[in-house]
Amino acid sequence: MSFRIIVATFLVCLLGSAATAQPLPRYDLGQLEAAIEKGELGDIAALASAQGGEIVYRKRFDGKALGTPVDIKSAGKSITALAVGMAIMDGKLAGREVAVWPYLGHSRGEPFDSIMVGDLLAMASGLDCNDWDRSSPGQEERMYRTREWRAFALDLPARGFTRGENGYGPFSYCTAGVLLLGQVVETATGERFDDYVQRRLFDPLGIARPIWRTSRSGEIQSGGQLTISDEALLKIGRLVLDRGQWNGRQVIDREWIESMLTPRHMLGEQQFYGDLWWATPLRAGEGYVPAWMMKGNGGNIVAVVPSHDAVLVVQTRNYNKRDAERHAFTALWAMLGALEPSTAPVTAPVTAR
Repeated sequence: MSFRIIVATFLVCLLGSAATAQPLPRYDLGQLEAAIEKGELGDIAALASAQGGEIVYRKRFDGKALGTPVDIKSAGKSITALAVGMAIMDGKLAGREVAVWPYLGHSRGEPFDSIMVGDLLAMASGLDCNDWDRSSPGQEERMYRTREWRAFALDLPARGFTRGENGYGPFSYCTAGVLLLGQVVETATGERFDDYVQRRLFDPLGIARPIWRTSRSGEIQSGGQLTISDEALLKIGRLVLDRGQWNGRQVIDREWIESMLTPRHMLGEQQFYGDLWWATPLRAGEGYVPAWMMKGNGGNIVAVVPSHDAVLVVQTRNYNKRDAERHAFTALWAMLGALEPSTAPVTAPVTAR
């Protein structure tokens, strides 16, 4: 599937659902700021946008100083996908087809021994783990009640697992699986996950060490709950938009970025999922344009928008609120509406697997 076909699919889905979807308000930036100040969009902490590598809009709404870190929840999962790509680039990990369990200390037989790095990246492993189902054995709140998250994840039961035509099993959103990816990176690199990411990703981008949530036994939550600044997120989005390059240095292989941003699942009329990155179209003028996103609870979103050569950041504390994502998209659309489309060539993934 070509990228143009993927974009066309986005647009058809949007038009097909337009009659039933509740329309979002169409705000310019001034109207958006007024709505936030009135509390109409819940607890929006910070908004920022950059185009062509230059910050064009940045504002705080919670009374804190610009750059004060916010917990972006599961949006941090997307950074774990970058960490896996860096470990592969460094020759520490052979690739996405590598079996996971040998890096985790013991064999459990099938289907566990067949779970590959790519399965966890695509949320498509054989683990009985679904964060969206409170009855699931692997639901993340169950993990947080334990002292050792790694042990919890390693002991999860199996579920029915059959690979489809694209080589992946059915989608099941699983934070515990992303925690295991962080553990794989630790074993492969010989460094603690946060130290490796700091050295290989954050330091080259000039990002101060963020705050990672840890278990009571000290494990880094590579499955999200990262407290980080909006400026840092703009930089990470720019790195992805530039296919792994930063100030002339290839921090992550271009091929990895393109693979990471390849749709693995179509989850609904307007959503695709790649390797711990989401794809959802954004309204621009009277039409829609594709965007890849880091997304977390509360409407915390980093959107990479190739058509506008732009990165958009929404940081909120609307955690577990029903309208959180709706409010975030209202802000994204207003920020994108203030930007002109880019005249630079648009680079994008060319295949869907």
